Amino acid sequence: MVTFDEIFSRNILAWGEEKQQRLAEACILVAGVGGLGCTVAEILVRSGVGTLILIDNGIVDEPDLNRQILYTLDDLGKVKVEAAAEKLSRIHAQSTIIPVNSRIVADPALFDRLRHYNFHGIADCLDNFSSRFIVEELLNEELFLVHGGVQNDYGQMTTVKKNVTRTLKALYPNVEDAHSPLPVCPQIVACVGSMMAHEVVNNLWNTPQLLNILFIIELSDFTFSKIQLR
Repeated sequence: MVTFDEIFSRNILAWGEEKQQRLAEACILVAGVGGLGCTVAEILVRSGVGTLILIDNGIVDEPDLNRQILYTLDDLGKVKVEAAAEKLSRIHAQSTIIPVNSRIVADPALFDRLRHYNFHGIADCLDNFSSRFIVEELLNEELFLVHGGVQNDYGQMTTVKKNVTRTLKALYPNVEDAHSPLPVCPQIVACVGSMMAHEVVNNLWNTPQLLNILFIIELSDFTFSKIQLR
């Protein structure tokens, strides 16, 4: 049987046994298992996060295959969270994957169900702001939310903490959700998703790098910039 120390030996060389153990004891809610969510979830599993809760109500279809790295032709028509959980569970046996096939709605029963898992933070990998604002309502002062978004070859990220940073609603007060599919290339999804996963890990170690900072990535000219939000 492959052991914990064998699987994460290179991680431990990079950041040490104490940090690796903290990841093993952590639980993260991954909201949305599309382009960003697939990348974030896979990297968190390979980083050694002990429990992931995946919430989405989508079905894998053909346009997903350009950027949603957990899915293949064999998954077309399958429930996303179930297909993703199956793929993630094949990486190693050190992470528990909990699929929640549900639409994200402001429902007390859904909130109670999710809070039951005692997660430490949220990865906002959603593609619409109405759902993002609902997920943000799960935050208390002990939790964090790492928000990411992509379009074309542009991406942005920030970390949200209650009473420490601006809320997503304050950052995007007049935003309207798109009514048609957004253009997205796979490169920006992989780039932003990997950085979101690293910021989740930073938060689990109590060293967040994007509090009150909007981190912007523009792949068209390889521009990386930070905007101070306070």
